[in-house]
Amino acid sequence: MTELIIKLKQFGFSQNEAKSYVSLLQKSPMTGYEISQRSGVPRSAIYEILKKLELRGVLSSDGDKPLNYMPVHPDELFLKLTSQFEHNLNELKSSVSEFDFRSHNEKYFNIKGYQALIDQARTMINNAKKSIYCSCWNREFEYLKPQLENVDKKGVDIVLFSFTKINTKIRNLISYNVNEDRLRNIWHRQLMVIVDKKVVLLGGAEQSHSNKSIFTDNPAILNIALNYLILDLTLISDRKKLNLDELISNMIIGNSTKLEDLL
Repeated sequence: MTELIIKLKQFGFSQNEAKSYVSLLQKSPMTGYEISQRSGVPRSAIYEILKKLELRGVLSSDGDKPLNYMPVHPDELFLKLTSQFEHNLNELKSSVSEFDFRSHNEKYFNIKGYQALIDQARTMINNAKKSIYCSCWNREFEYLKPQLENVDKKGVDIVLFSFTKINTKIRNLISYNVNEDRLRNIWHRQLMVIVDKKVVLLGGAEQSHSNKSIFTDNPAILNIALNYLILDLTLISDRKKLNLDELISNMIIGNSTKLEDLL
């Protein structure tokens, strides 16, 4: 229940509005008094909140006083929220287009906070056209798993490297299968995502608001990150006697040279 309330707040519900709607999902119809008792929303505030929710089409009322309230079906709520989001986004685009905004040719963003890191990674993965090269721990993979497995089904070339054990059907998974809890005692979590050999996201992956990472298309940083990942793959191929030459060759930017010709 608490998690659902948090999610609803992300879509514009106040704390008390979310509590009221969730209470009605659990039991309906109910009077305002019953909703107040069940949700913990003060009785002095409940009727104004219910009025706002009804005007937004989130619930309906029926009968004489006392009114009985019923929530819209969650599927209908999803449609309403989607429509509202698309409308607001179009309004935002229209307003922004009034400005003569000329961005720098090069993208470089400092990203603060763990959730912002995960959100940026998901956006990058969803927009991938050709390839995704990712180095992560299992915890971060689980947050990105739906997006990664979805684009994998679409034929995007994915190379996934990890020191920790990961459970997935993605074909190019290369891992040391180290226990995540043991690794955490000696190493800091990190996440790196390279998409289409054009943009890179990299940085720490600690679950805190102070976590820092960067997103950029700077060629120098992109190449350093890619070469760092290639080095990890080269080392694991040597230690575990894996043949990753073709995979690594496809990752190299520019002229692809077989690994044995480089060493």
